[in-house]
Amino acid sequence: TVETALFVTAMLALGLAVGLISAALGLGGGLLMVPAFITFVPGMDFQTAKGTSLFIIIFVALANAWRINKDLPRKPWRTAAWLALGAITGGYAAAWCTSRLPERVVLCIFLLLVATLAVRTFFLKTSQVNQGQVEKHPAIAIAIGLLAGLYGGATGTGAGAVLVPLALLAGITSNERVVGLSMLVMVATSTAGSIAHFQAETLFHGPWTIGLVYLPLAPLIFLGALLGARPGKRINDRMTLKTRRTAMSALLLLITTRLLFRLLA
Repeated sequence: TVETALFVTAMLALGLAVGLISAALGLGGGLLMVPAFITFVPGMDFQTAKGTSLFIIIFVALANAWRINKDLPRKPWRTAAWLALGAITGGYAAAWCTSRLPERVVLCIFLLLVATLAVRTFFLKTSQVNQGQVEKHPAIAIAIGLLAGLYGGATGTGAGAVLVPLALLAGITSNERVVGLSMLVMVATSTAGSIAHFQAETLFHGPWTIGLVYLPLAPLIFLGALLGARPGKRINDRMTLKTRRTAMSALLLLITTRLLFRLLA
């Protein structure tokens, strides 16, 4: 039907945008997917939207992690491992807890975190990064990973919106390498969060829904994301820190405004 064709086209377009911002900014795409799902998928609740988003981010982040890191002479495996250790713990714990909270409570947490980060990200400054020194201080990376995991698991965003600014603020990576690092960590974070959402009670009773994950959306979004990843990588390669912080702040504020209207409706 025409309605089905329009829906498929909209989801592919959403996936294209997800792939673009993932590869360009190091975000998982949940900032776009969660609001879009609750807007365009009839009857979908916020909990299922974020569970579905986390599941899709696994594949988007995996593809972008390979695309962005393959040409690096030195891969950030050790830093990514420390970040992932904290992120997996935080991602599962937050996803498990918030999947059992009322939607409005989760939405308020989401809005508060995103608004705070939008303001803080705008004031990011350039820092000198010595990769050897970074790897000698794993506690900082674990703490950042834990915070990012808590945020990503709670909101369905994959943690990139927290991980990127915090990693730059703490000086554990450079502007040029932060997207590739973020993608590696989000694979782990989103996997942990997805497991918790698969185990939760089903709220959205569409076909092929397991727990709080609506599986039919995954192939459409992922296909669109693959198309958007290549131009996104080109943007990332040319992006200065000033441009990155401005783009991330603007995007976070737009999403905050959109969800604030939903909360007040």
